[in-house]
Amino acid sequence: MSSLLRFSVAPAVQATEAPPIPKAQGWGREYVKTPTHGDLLDLSQGVPKSAPHQDVLNALAVSSSDPLSAKYGPILGESSLREAYAEEIRIQYQLSTPHSASRPESESEQGVRGVNMEDVAITTGCNMAFLTLIMALCPPSKSSVLIPLPSYFNQMMVFSLQSVKPIYIPCDTTNAFKPSLSTTREYLSTKQNNNAKEQVKMICLVSPNNPTGSVYSHKEIKEWYDLAREFGIALVLDETYRDFVEDENGERGVPHKLFEEPDWRETLISLGSFSKGYRIPGHRLGSIIASPALLKHITTICDCMQICAPRPPQIALSSLLPSLRSDLTSSSKALSHRRDLFSKVVNSIQGWNVVSIGGYFAYVSFPSDYSFASSTVGLKRKKLGSEDIAKLMATKLGVVTLPGSFFMPNLKDDDIWENDVLKGGEELKDDKWLRFAVANVEDEVILKLGPRLKEMNKLMGMDEE
Repeated sequence: MSSLLRFSVAPAVQATEAPPIPKAQGWGREYVKTPTHGDLLDLSQGVPKSAPHQDVLNALAVSSSDPLSAKYGPILGESSLREAYAEEIRIQYQLSTPHSASRPESESEQGVRGVNMEDVAITTGCNMAFLTLIMALCPPSKSSVLIPLPSYFNQMMVFSLQSVKPIYIPCDTTNAFKPSLSTTREYLSTKQNNNAKEQVKMICLVSPNNPTGSVYSHKEIKEWYDLAREFGIALVLDETYRDFVEDENGERGVPHKLFEEPDWRETLISLGSFSKGYRIPGHRLGSIIASPALLKHITTICDCMQICAPRPPQIALSSLLPSLRSDLTSSSKALSHRRDLFSKVVNSIQGWNVVSIGGYFAYVSFPSDYSFASSTVGLKRKKLGSEDIAKLMATKLGVVTLPGSFFMPNLKDDDIWENDVLKGGEELKDDKWLRFAVANVEDEVILKLGPRLKEMNKLMGMDEE
């Protein structure tokens, strides 16, 4: 079959990197199971391990068989789901409790501070939510977005497709991969005085983070909100993993307190997903929580892209959300236990260190000796990077992870690192981290990981202490 085309593909599409997860999974297919190492351990992709709750499956069977669910629905989502979801947000963020026992808020005051149905849009997955948002706020070739580095690759792909310039805020590798607020403030202050081609449109944060697992505190998120508000740009919070934020007692916690701000709609945009907490990634439901003044423009874009999000899962979930709260809590506790187990196992192996962990992911540094072991494993490199290590682990030992380089701009592109990465990014070029997904496996897989990492140390020529 010919691969030639008699027409051209848009330059922005050609310049966009292909999704990297299939590449890593391809390494796993090269692995040959042995009695010593056993089955493939796939910790590459952040997907739920368990099936949806049985009540969800039953409701999906009913809604999918209803002929009415095959018709078009409201562009911003079923009103019943939007209202039910707004109520779940109010409960999770503790917005239903009056702020003052001595002077309970009026219904109108609670509406200003809280989240209402009119603030909610349902999209075909969170990736769609992010794409529509970029289309709504960022004119191509004239816009830039401030985003921490390492960065979620699907967001980078959206920037590339839409000709939007990412400005990378390097994360502190010694502080759980948190980005620098002061560096960002300095950049925004300088940017105001320049006639740069691209105008900063937003700060985009992911908490709990993908890829690093880093979780921002209430105080940190409020500081980013205040910074965005000061400079008149949007603060976009990707909260795909909001259901897996814990409080001090290990219970399902409040991700942040920004919805308590009376003017939050002027600055904050919160993105969410039904894929993780409700374990229905294939049904593609996401959300945007934002001012109705913005959502009316999102409506225009969605009508061209999706017309409406899939209706059967919307209808199925509308009446179920309150009854699924205990299931969300149980899932969060189980994942918390698995993260603790993962940290204990990995940190016990010589040279391995869990740098940050939260939500679905852990960001892990491999032994520094690996970087200079190319001759030991028969590779001709001056220095081995994370992709080399990830490929060796997958093909030789059957452990599939994602290399940190998948979440970085090209490490050899000096122009990007000099012009688009804010100060403090040099340490990230050490390229000594791997992302492990811990939600898509059982505890027994985590326990099997320890011996594999020990075998990896041997493969790389490290002597056990």
